[in-house]
Amino acid sequence: MKTRVSWCFAVLALVLLVLLPWQTATAAVLWDTGNLAKVYDPAGSRYAYAPAVIREGNTEHMWTCHNEEDGVIKDSIYYTRIENGVVAESHPVLQAGATGTWDSFHVCDPTVIAGKFLFQGTEYNYALFYLGNDLNMSAHNQIGVAFATELSGEWVKYPDPIVAYPNDGYWGVGQPSATSVDGQGRLLLFFTKGDAAATGGYRIDMNLRDMSDPVIGDAVPLTTNGLTDANGQPDWLNNFDITYDPSRDRFIAIRELHPYPSTQPNYISESLQIVSIDGGSVWGGGGTWKVEGVLGSPQTGFPRNHNGGLLRTVNGMLPDPTAVEAYFTDSDAAPNLSGRAEYTYDIWRIKGTLNDADIVTEKKLEHFKSSHFAVSSMTLNATSNQIGIQGMLDLKKIKPWLNETVWIGYRVYDAKGNLTDAGTAYRDAADASGAFRISFPKPKGLAHDEGRLEVYLLNAKGKPIDSAASKVTFSF
Repeated sequence: MKTRVSWCFAVLALVLLVLLPWQTATAAVLWDTGNLAKVYDPAGSRYAYAPAVIREGNTEHMWTCHNEEDGVIKDSIYYTRIENGVVAESHPVLQAGATGTWDSFHVCDPTVIAGKFLFQGTEYNYALFYLGNDLNMSAHNQIGVAFATELSGEWVKYPDPIVAYPNDGYWGVGQPSATSVDGQGRLLLFFTKGDAAATGGYRIDMNLRDMSDPVIGDAVPLTTNGLTDANGQPDWLNNFDITYDPSRDRFIAIRELHPYPSTQPNYISESLQIVSIDGGSVWGGGGTWKVEGVLGSPQTGFPRNHNGGLLRTVNGMLPDPTAVEAYFTDSDAAPNLSGRAEYTYDIWRIKGTLNDADIVTEKKLEHFKSSHFAVSSMTLNATSNQIGIQGMLDLKKIKPWLNETVWIGYRVYDAKGNLTDAGTAYRDAADASGAFRISFPKPKGLAHDEGRLEVYLLNAKGKPIDSAASKVTFSF
């Protein structure tokens, strides 16, 4: 039902809306903040980030980007073995190549996968993909691979990039993540590509069973449908780690949430997002990502949460279909930052339960009320992009209308007072206690997602009973 109501809102302009820190009402990933734990903190002016982690029993095998020389920003790949939560060893296992080689400066962003890989007459059990470049800058990145018989190494490099990119001054390709297709040499390699057109995620179907004749498929772009940034706007995909959940036939990824902050450090994310997509869309293209959860300062207490990785099996699978374990990097930030942010990077872990619900984030509302009702909260379903409004009728005040239909409606106005949503009214939206909930699509076309929300009551004949309104932000 659509209706027209005209009255003065001068008094309502004084109503205030207070936004409390957003929290999860229901979620596909429900984080247990009580098990948040530091995993690895290198001493001195050293950093570790971009973890890739495989757990076998009580042993965690972790590979990270890491500097070797105190106070020098130059990436190598470290292997860290953790026994029963205690670091047992940590040392470099893959370093930059010789001068003149394609990976002669940085090697970073490791991902490890099991299989059977024949290289130079030896059959290896594991492949390690990594980003490498030959410049002291964030450009000319390419993806290489190395092989080992044990998870701890020794790793033997394949001499050429497995995914090459021209030296055209742009970012290139990197941030690899792999899942096995057949347990042998066939796998899906996921990665980021950045050029003059855009930055985005891709996947390649490849078979490295015999490195004398590797089979490398075409790079297929991954959709961005369903990805939203911290302001609820369409987002892009980069710096993600991905695992496969065979129980649901879905790929689950942890990715950096945009936009990056304006304060220092402004080149890493404040929050990470857990998303998933069906297997058919990864293989065939298209599809829509589902937002499963957000990992940011409300959960961790850190101002920066970035470069995340998901716990996986040696085949790149989700170990437990009921849980997600995220390993991520934290950082200090302004105004509490002194020196290079990189030297504050260390690795943390948090676990969350995984179910098949949608993630719904909630904002508590205060002082949003009229004489006949109060609005208590506003929610956003990140999968359906539906706004929910929750509140309570004052049964004593609406007693004259209790024996007839009561309609609860909404309107949304932009900053200039223009009506942007026509305002559907919902019949009998309240239960016997007076609690009510109405939902509607997230409004579009509002500058900075800011507008004025009106909630109103109508009687059975469409006559106004009461209303309340306030400025709100529809970003979560």
